[in-house]
Amino acid sequence: MKVFIRIIRVILGLALLAAFAYGLFTFAQAAPKSGDYKDLLEGQPTSAPVVTTPKPAAAVPVDAAPVEESPAVESAAPAIEQPPEPTPLPNTPAARAAALGLPEPPNVDITSWEFLLVNGDHSIDQYAPEQFGYINPTIDAFDVQTNFNPDRTPVDFRIAQALLDFGVAAEEEGLNVYLASGYRSYESQVDNFNRVCANNGVSDGKNAAGYYITMPAGCSEHQSGLCCDITDRWYGTKTADALRDNPLSVWMAEHCQEYGFILRFPEGKEDITKVMYEPWHFRYVGVDAATYIMANNLTLEEFVGLYA
Repeated sequence: MKVFIRIIRVILGLALLAAFAYGLFTFAQAAPKSGDYKDLLEGQPTSAPVVTTPKPAAAVPVDAAPVEESPAVESAAPAIEQPPEPTPLPNTPAARAAALGLPEPPNVDITSWEFLLVNGDHSIDQYAPEQFGYINPTIDAFDVQTNFNPDRTPVDFRIAQALLDFGVAAEEEGLNVYLASGYRSYESQVDNFNRVCANNGVSDGKNAAGYYITMPAGCSEHQSGLCCDITDRWYGTKTADALRDNPLSVWMAEHCQEYGFILRFPEGKEDITKVMYEPWHFRYVGVDAATYIMANNLTLEEFVGLYA
């Protein structure tokens, strides 16, 4: 009987041990793995994400008013960067002008006849214009003659019409005009030089300040035919003091560029021109050049120098 009881106890013990082992195995299978803890700590799901299909947008009626976008979502247009001002090339008229604080000079052919430089350092020797234009000195006739006429003022034919227009415009302002001296030949300038020197007690044509009051033959602009002395009447001797404030001189200095002329020997520029101030002496260079020269208070020497 005792043996039977021991057998029963062994069987029950084995059954309890098997039940305990099965419980441990089941608990181990249900417990989370180490990787599962990592997913939980990083907030990542351990299962595949659920993909949902978005509902189609409701159809907008054709005649519906457009919906304005919120300013907050509009992209600002990028700013357009302006290109820098071009730098003038060195050794060009524009660069030389800029170095002197002057605006860009006009695009002209400095070798053209209008820019013939005649002064004490630039002689034209025996030069004479190929064709002359003859204008009535008091502008009583509005024509340009091409045949020699000793009663008219001769100039280079190429400036005759511009000079006539200049004089007519002055007279239309109620001013008297007298074309005192246009072209002078080489021989005439020899006589003029000797006469003025004798009258002023000099031999080199210069005054006490060292400026020319008359030019040697070959060095006078009058020989080029591109200039004219313009006064309100005939003067035996012209002086700056007598003519600087003359109404005609003032008007012509203000408007000469409109007809292509410049005041050739301005006051304050004697060290450059080497000629005394002559408020009556006007030189043709063309409208573009004249406008630039007069607007910037230049001499012909300074203007030509920009293109050298």
